[in-house]
Amino acid sequence: MNSIIENLKYASTSVQALGVSLGGLIGVFATLGLFFVLIWLADKMSTAKKG
Repeated sequence: MNSIIENLKYASTSVQALGVSLGGLIGVFATLGLFFVLIWLADKMSTAKKG
C-alpha cells in the first residue's frame, strides 16, 4: 500500500488523477457489492422464516 502511495506521489498529474479515480471506483463497487450481499442474506433469512 505504501509503495502505491509513493509511486503516485511522484507521478504526473494525469497518472495521479487516474489512480484516484480508479481507487474511488473500486471503493464504490466494493460498497455496492457489500450492500448487495447484506440485502441478499436478509432476504434469504426472511424467506427461510416464512417457509
